[in-house]
This record gives sequence, C-alpha cells and structure tokens, in this order.
Amino acid sequence: MIDNYKEKKLIEYLQDGQKVLIRFGHGLGDTILWYPCFEKLKELYPNIHFDLYVESGQEEIFKSIADKDAEGYDHVFHLDFPMSEGSELTKVAKCCKEEIGIEPPEQEIAKLPSCESPFVAVHFHGTALPGSVGCPEEIAKQIWQEVKDSGKIPIEVHFEHCWHNPVNAKYGFIDVSVRGYQAKVSNLIGLIQHSFAFIGVASGPFIVALSTIPEKTMYLEKSHPLKTYTKKDIAKINLNDFKPGAVKVWIQGLK
Repeated sequence: MIDNYKEKKLIEYLQDGQKVLIRFGHGLGDTILWYPCFEKLKELYPNIHFDLYVESGQEEIFKSIADKDAEGYDHVFHLDFPMSEGSELTKVAKCCKEEIGIEPPEQEIAKLPSCESPFVAVHFHGTALPGSVGCPEEIAKQIWQEVKDSGKIPIEVHFEHCWHNPVNAKYGFIDVSVRGYQAKVSNLIGLIQHSFAFIGVASGPFIVALSTIPEKTMYLEKSHPLKTYTKKDIAKINLNDFKPGAVKVWIQGLK
C-alpha cells in the first residue's frame, strides 16, 4: 500500500492497463468534497481501471468495493486528505497538489443523489374526542417500533396548538416529536408533505395527509369509520383488532 507522497505523487505510479484501488477512509463530508477528484482521475486516465473503497455506510452513496484488502491490484493507494488550516488552499486543492499530483477539479463538491425522506409522520391523539379516537399506548408503541424496524424514523406530528387537549400527553416511548415547537399550520403541512408516509388517527394531521400524500397514508380506525371522512381507497388498520407486523409490511411495500 502506498501512503507517502513526499517523493512521488499518485499519478507518477500510473500506467495504462493497470488496476488501481484507492482507499479513502475518511468521514462523509471529506468524501463528498474529494469525490470529484476521483472522477477527474478516471477522466484523465481512461485506460486504467480505478476502484474505490469507502466505509462507515458511505458505500450506500458511492460505489465501493467491499474488501479494502482485496487482491489483484497493481497499486493500492491510501490518501490522507490533509488538513489545510494555515494555508490558502482548500482541502481538495491540498490533496491534489501534495498527494495526487493533478489540478483540482472544477466541480468543487460531489453531486449527491436525490433520496426519499426517512421520516414517517405519526399521530396517535385526537383533540376533541380522545377516548373514541386515540390510539392505546401499547398499540402505539408497537406501531412506533414497526416504523423503526422498517428502516424509517417515526416522528410524532402532534403540535400543542391553541386548542390542545392536555389529556393527550406524550407517550413515554416517543423520542422524536414536534411538541414544544411553534404550532403553525404551515409547519404541519410542510412536515407531512415532506414525510415518506403518514400513520394516524382521525385528526387534523390525518386530513392534511389525505390532502397531500393520500397514497402513503394509513388510517388508524377506532370508533370512527374511514368512510365518514373519505371515499379514497387508502390503507387502514382497525385498532380494535390490531395485528402486529401489519405496519412494517405496509411501509416496506410503499414505493
């Protein structure tokens, strides 16, 4: 493995036909900054096969080999991506000058892919009729966990607005909530619009979800049938006959 570039820069090792691995074992921010350098290297040396190794989950975004110790490479490079404090250079420029041996790319930062929202908006309490609407805590806890088990992040979208019913206290297991934040209708709409999905009881947030993301809305039906609110064919769960696992399956089946 080559990790010292004081006498010879990375490009000085390269020859057509080689297979080269670059290990970039740094944090996400550094990888986003440096990745245009990797793309420029591939453009400058089209007759060399370059592979990249990143870690800590970054392989979800950047194409990476799985094993940093994989065999079959003519050269394996490790880049330090040195700090640039005290100089007039950016970290990228310093790496290009001191380690790689190329001019910095014109593209300053990698273009990242569009990713879906990780949040599932959840609402367990109704303001006016908490008894006939509210989701029992033990079922709510199961739903919350199933959202997490599906790989998403549940967020309770219960704003304590001017008509907030103090009976509707936050359940103890809820660790992500908008309670205590400014209760603006626009905040509620924006949050639900930008959520991956919505799960909730008969309430204002549920109707907002019907208006914005009906195809990804699940109704928690208790004493008030879905048909009293909409004719839309949306997902629903009967809280009086709750079946564990249904929420997770529904979320994982959404596109």
